[in-house]
Amino acid sequence: MTSLSPLSVCAWLWIAWSIYWFVAARFVAKARLSEGLLGRLQHLLPIYLGFFLIFHGNIHGLIKGRWTHQLVIQYCGSAITALGLLIAVWARVHLGRYWSGIITLKEGHRLIRTGPYRLVRHPVYTGLLIAVIGSAMAVGTWDALIGIAIILLAFLVKLRREESLLAREFGEEYRAFKRETPALVPFLKAHQARSEQRSPMASESKEQGVGKH
Repeated sequence: MTSLSPLSVCAWLWIAWSIYWFVAARFVAKARLSEGLLGRLQHLLPIYLGFFLIFHGNIHGLIKGRWTHQLVIQYCGSAITALGLLIAVWARVHLGRYWSGIITLKEGHRLIRTGPYRLVRHPVYTGLLIAVIGSAMAVGTWDALIGIAIILLAFLVKLRREESLLAREFGEEYRAFKRETPALVPFLKAHQARSEQRSPMASESKEQGVGKH
């Protein structure tokens, strides 16, 4: 029996995730406000391009060759892909009927701060980016690394638009959420807070040292 390649494992993981995502999308609340087609294409097309660069293989790549040929790294990439998709599903479960694949507000929309939303404001994107990085590792091509960068930029564009809409809808509640919770990387706010606390102490010590001379 032939074992699946790392790329095949990733492909099946994304297919299984897509089926779940499609089925779950049938059980969401009715949209009250959503972005137009042009705005949607501005982040969807780069995402599709990024996935193409990751999964198209290396026959007609933008950059020939691979940055890794090691199966250990590639299979680790498959495992990371599975982890990222599970995080996205976890976040999707907590969003429940308020989830949407496009920038939208649902009827009765409320701010979710449970589960992975205690760690980051956009855990679906965090999970998908982890999965994208894992898939790029499994493929091992230079084109796949370019695909990561393109998808990241597309998510950042979409993220900013979503946050603008949510800030208008929820006001101070969402601004407090932004102050307390990082966008994509867990615990980043705590690290920044510690750095800010150390900086004044370092500056004060430096000033005292200058005063002694």
